[in-house]
Formats: sequence, structure tokens, C-alpha cells
Amino acid sequence: MAEGGVKQRIMQLGEAVVVRPLMTSMLVLVTTIGVAQAQDLCTSIHQLMDHSRSQFAKIAGAASGDAGDHEATLTLAGASQCAVTKKSKRSSYHCRWEFPHRAEEAYDTFESFVREVDGCIGRRATLHSDRSVNHPDYYAVRRFEMEQAEVSVSVKDKGALGSTFVFFRVQGGPDD
Repeated sequence: MAEGGVKQRIMQLGEAVVVRPLMTSMLVLVTTIGVAQAQDLCTSIHQLMDHSRSQFAKIAGAASGDAGDHEATLTLAGASQCAVTKKSKRSSYHCRWEFPHRAEEAYDTFESFVREVDGCIGRRATLHSDRSVNHPDYYAVRRFEMEQAEVSVSVKDKGALGSTFVFFRVQGGPDD
């Protein structure tokens, strides 16, 4: 894709414009015992929102750093990494997919995830688009806020790393 085409596509993503039909996501949840179940993203979201009630205790594995990160025992298919970040008030489950810098597949994945999350919980959620981040590279996020949890999908171009990342996150509501 020519440089002008990439910039045009990025501008369209920033305004949540979908210019053509895209793939439908099918994710696979894989547990540490190696059992895989094919399911759609909506089913995964509902399962993760249920896990958010316990701050993801059942799917948080061994600690993997000093920032409260734990390996996730539940992984979304194709993700290069999934983790649970435990905080005192709110914990989150997050996965990332890594693509070559500005790869069309990354933007397609972002758009597909946003459409599917909207179709799954959009009517019960408040949608936010965050434009307050000032990065030298491109960044877009769609946050779906509900009382129980927040689901967000973001795409980030990281030229210095030569990669574009798509992130999917479910963050539980504050403890009562």
C-alpha cells in the first residue's frame, strides 16, 4: 500500500469509518491444560466479564513482573501475549497481536474487533473514542463502558519497533 493510502486509511480509522466489508473474527480460548474451544468474540467477552467480578482470579497464573502482571491461563487465538494485571481496585485482562508496521491486517483486525464488540455489548455500553494521546505514531482506541466492566480495543503503530499492535482489554469495575 502506498504511503498516501496508509495515511488515508489511518485518518479513516481515527474517525471510525469502515470502507469495505472485513473478516469476521473467530477466536479460540486456550487454557494452560491445552484444551481449545472455538468460539466467537462475543462469547469470550461475556466469559471475561464474568471473570472480572473476581478480578480475574481464576485465570491469573504466575506473576510475571513487578507491575502486577500475571500470565493469563486463558489466551485468545493468535495473540502474541495475554496477561492479567492485578491492581488493588481494578484488575484487567489484556491481549495483544503484533503485525508488521502499518500492515493492512492490523487495521482489519482492529475494525473487526470494534464491530464485534459493538454488536455484542454496544447497546448496553457507552462508546468512547480517545483522541487525547499525542504520539509520533498512530493510535486509536474504542472503549465500551458498562457498570460491570470496560472493554476496549486499540491499535498502535510503533515505527521504532517496526510493528503495529492491536490490543484487546477487559477491565473490571471497582471493588465495592
